[in-house]
Amino acid sequence: MKDIRRYVEQLGEGKIPHAEFFKENTYVDSQGKERPCFDISRKGCEYIANKLTGVKVFTAKFINRFHDMEDYITQNDSKINIEQGINIVKFIADDLNVNTASRLLMYENYCKDVGVPIGFLPKYEHNNSRQMKALSTLLKENNCSISAVKVNQKLIEYDYVEERERPSSKGNIKKFKALTESGLQYGENVVNPHNQKEVQPLYYSDVFMKLYNQII
Repeated sequence: MKDIRRYVEQLGEGKIPHAEFFKENTYVDSQGKERPCFDISRKGCEYIANKLTGVKVFTAKFINRFHDMEDYITQNDSKINIEQGINIVKFIADDLNVNTASRLLMYENYCKDVGVPIGFLPKYEHNNSRQMKALSTLLKENNCSISAVKVNQKLIEYDYVEERERPSSKGNIKKFKALTESGLQYGENVVNPHNQKEVQPLYYSDVFMKLYNQII
């Protein structure tokens, strides 16, 4: 109950009607006393299940957008409006703070899914002026005697990195890391080549030790 009341407040801050997710109600317990409760809709169940890091307004908007798509398909029995799909891709790319190359990859994959030619999309190489590498690689190259696990803990502590979650295909929760707004000055979020539902941070080689010395 406490958690749901907090969710209702967060939805209000995002100007999203909470009744679509959680509706206040009452029930009578085994002792005949009236108790408060919430009726939870399908959207509400999905909202609770998607435990993303931070305020859950993103989760609500994300769920709303996909329910709109589902309704559109049911009512019109036709292909998803391409513009709606592009807006969804943009919304997700913005939330994940992905770099330009990864954003283009997301658009390219969506266009392929809906049969739109991709010849108009520009070709973008990953940061052709600054070298980017994985955290473990940079630690080794700079002879830093500390594990990537401990550095990631420090990066999270200093708000350069945040831990996010996504549902897996088997119904479990998968965790992944992403650079925050503060962290983007030291690297970029790129789409994980092994799973395009998540990103992974890559760090600029030329400023990595500056970042390292701030947190260690």
